[in-house]
Amino acid sequence: MSKTQSAKTCVEVTCHGRWGLSTLEVIGSLIALLCGIWLGAVYLGVDIRHEAQVALAESELIEKIPDEWRPAGQTKATQPTAAEVAEKAQLELAALRHEITSLRTSSLTESAPAIQPATNTPPATATVSTESLAKAATLEYWSQLNTVLADQSSMQREAEQAATAGNAIRLAEVKSRIRRFAASAIKNLSTTNVDPIALAFGKELANWHAQGADLYDEAARIWETSAATNIGTPATRSWEQAQLQHQNESQLLESRSAGVRDGLTRRFGEGFAPFVGL
Repeated sequence: MSKTQSAKTCVEVTCHGRWGLSTLEVIGSLIALLCGIWLGAVYLGVDIRHEAQVALAESELIEKIPDEWRPAGQTKATQPTAAEVAEKAQLELAALRHEITSLRTSSLTESAPAIQPATNTPPATATVSTESLAKAATLEYWSQLNTVLADQSSMQREAEQAATAGNAIRLAEVKSRIRRFAASAIKNLSTTNVDPIALAFGKELANWHAQGADLYDEAARIWETSAATNIGTPATRSWEQAQLQHQNESQLLESRSAGVRDGLTRRFGEGFAPFVGL
């Protein structure tokens, strides 16, 4: 073997030896680092599993992990059931009734019926036609709409009867809650098999009540300011114009309800009563 070949062989052996030693050093360093982290966590009393779960949750990676593979307490939040939504609505209705009663200077008898939770359409059978299901569901939806409108109108009248010079702000807040409750009640009605025209009109009603709630919220904010004591300020004039427009829209909705009712009557027959309290 020549001196050149011998030197080349030595260089290759040396390089291979250094590469293998470098790999072992890296692996050893990693093991030592992990052991050090673990020993430090034990010494300091840090729950590594908990910290790892927190890190996963904050990085939103936990949402990509199936429920059965997640650590305890990390399952996805379940959606509220229909019974829970109905119970929440009844609690809010009771709170509104109590608030209105407390506004009155004398005890009042509760006369308006409570909004009943939406009932689901019975499951279809082989002998029930699609049209029959649509009729039953649409009639129920229309009836529920009528109940919501009648209830909110009754509560609005009761609240207005309690109006005094000193409770204007509180009265506006209560009227806002009534409007918002009506909007929420309409949105939570069962929509399965309901005629699309009736659903579209229900959505208009919900939006109109939500806008009314916003107007009463704005009124409360205006009256809380010192400028509200001066009649004719820009803020009050702007609010009065918005309130007038909202009232005009109620007349348009009343006309629309008659047209929608006629259309539903032509399709399904009688049974769609005129709205009360729109």
